[in-house]
Amino acid sequence: MSSIVNILPALAFLLILLSISAYIQRTSKENRQKDFAKDYFIGGRTLGGFVLAMTTAATYSSVSTFVGGPGVAWVIGYGWLYMAIVQVVVIFLVLGVFGKKIALIAREIDAVTVIDVLRARYHSDFLANMAAVVIVAFFCATMVAQFVGAAKLFEAVTGFSYLTGLTMFGLIVVIYTTIGGWMLAYFVKMVK
Repeated sequence: MSSIVNILPALAFLLILLSISAYIQRTSKENRQKDFAKDYFIGGRTLGGFVLAMTTAATYSSVSTFVGGPGVAWVIGYGWLYMAIVQVVVIFLVLGVFGKKIALIAREIDAVTVIDVLRARYHSDFLANMAAVVIVAFFCATMVAQFVGAAKLFEAVTGFSYLTGLTMFGLIVVIYTTIGGWMLAYFVKMVK
């Protein structure tokens, strides 16, 4: 019985996310019918730089902070701080300098993804397709690490099996992202 009580807050949180994704789906139905790709992938270009910065900060406050960071610190000591500091500077340069330029170009050519920018710049479907494969491969590796870490934390906190946590988080993330798109992903990052 106590293990069921331990899982109730997580289930309530996940049900709230699903409710919000359904709400976002209903409220953005008109925009999605006009231009699905822009609304789903980039929130209809309505999310500013502050939102992107907060999403990036929330990403750093995920499993990597609770599992990866302490693990690296345990293995190499305080030297891991140099790695963390470099990441902050690189994110600032990539998003603050390079990201702004890419955003301006993307608006000019009406691109939705980085792949669209590459295709327009180099006029090469082969390069665009290769870049897409590489991006998907690296994002898959990142997501696997996030799901594994979340399932391990779930197992440690609730006492439920690792497989239960992995299945639950995997299904919920796939469902709410499919339904809500980037607007919901932004909201989830802010709540986390």
